[in-house]
Amino acid sequence: MLVLWQANRYQQNGELIPTGWDAGSQTGFTPLTAMTAQLGFEDTVNTSTAQMEGDTVGAYINSQDLPQSSADQKMMITPEFVFAAGSQPMPFVSPQSSLSGSMDLQVPTAVGSDAYVVLDLLFKSLNGVRVSYGVKIFHNGGDDSTGTGYDQPSNSYMLNSALGFDDRYVTRASDSASATGTPWQGWNHFDWSISEAQFVSGLQYLATQFPAAVTSTDPTQYVLAEIHLNAEFHTLGQPAALGWSMRELKVSTTP
Repeated sequence: MLVLWQANRYQQNGELIPTGWDAGSQTGFTPLTAMTAQLGFEDTVNTSTAQMEGDTVGAYINSQDLPQSSADQKMMITPEFVFAAGSQPMPFVSPQSSLSGSMDLQVPTAVGSDAYVVLDLLFKSLNGVRVSYGVKIFHNGGDDSTGTGYDQPSNSYMLNSALGFDDRYVTRASDSASATGTPWQGWNHFDWSISEAQFVSGLQYLATQFPAAVTSTDPTQYVLAEIHLNAEFHTLGQPAALGWSMRELKVSTTP
């Protein structure tokens, strides 16, 4: 599992350094060896920090580490897995196919109205269309709607569905927590599945929103290219922060 860092200041300075402060006070996860499991902008308290030890990852991001601006800025640290070319799975090869996943997650810290956590599944069609199929877990203040959009930096068309609130596109398992708008401390278990029929419904919905781009709703034309936890905020010109941690992320296909 890789840690992908996107933040203006990192791009300016070019490197991260070990940090020893108690980032677990913001993420809920305290590594056994913080100085080798944490990297941040500075070795100071409350600096934006990435954590990774064993099968557990965490991150704390703070808008104080961005250049001062009254404009909206986006900041994220996210774990990501990229399937190698030639080994990208095709989860929906038949009407009986499904894609399932689970993880433990906690989000103890959230400041700002547009701080959120979404599990993103990036699909690519054979003709190059990129579809980001999102399982919404957290949006500070609450948002249980299903939404679509276009993300220009990644050139992807997005469908985000709140887990446990809209089973047209994703199903919550009986032992799973639902999406929430309230930060929480301690591990919650999230377990979900997407059937072939739900994936087709998602593609059809995107095709109505972006008819010139999403031209294929045939599920056999899509491979699963990447998986990442999209944990980020938009500042909207105000201070913002987000702290989270995740363990035991698993994704599987059936049959």
